[in-house]
Amino acid sequence: MLAAGTAMAAPISDIQEGQTTIGYTHYNLSSNTHDVKDDSFYLESAVSQKFILGIENNSAFPYNGVKATDVYAQYKLDPNVRLIAGNRSYEDGPDKMFYGVGANVALAPKLDGYVSVTNSSIATEWQTGVNYKLDKQTSLTLGYKSYKEDHASTLDGVGFGANYTF
Repeated sequence: MLAAGTAMAAPISDIQEGQTTIGYTHYNLSSNTHDVKDDSFYLESAVSQKFILGIENNSAFPYNGVKATDVYAQYKLDPNVRLIAGNRSYEDGPDKMFYGVGANVALAPKLDGYVSVTNSSIATEWQTGVNYKLDKQTSLTLGYKSYKEDHASTLDGVGFGANYTF
């Protein structure tokens, strides 16, 4: 029912072989001890019918306030479900491998819903939301994200973004 998307913070979008998407997302995350502004820029490219490669840069990462860069791949099990695997490189180290699953579904002619969950040896993140297509290339995103590192409070909140596919 739901369609898959990108790695840890990028919303899930449906791109086809030969297409590339560039996007931005902003989340206001909070817990009982932290408030975090989570901004990220991402680039994804569908290199075949089944594989999407991506890179994402987070400008302020939860808890440690440093930058993190994700390099990841998605494998489409079918048009709506993807497996996700990648590496998160923290500005202050160490790197962490992550894996997950995502899905998306058409809710209306211009509206898609998505959900994803990823996990590493130190954190679990899940998100859900909708992508509203302004036209064939531009979409707006509204979503909810939850991020939990081991031995720390859960950070969660609402976010928004935009992406452009070419």
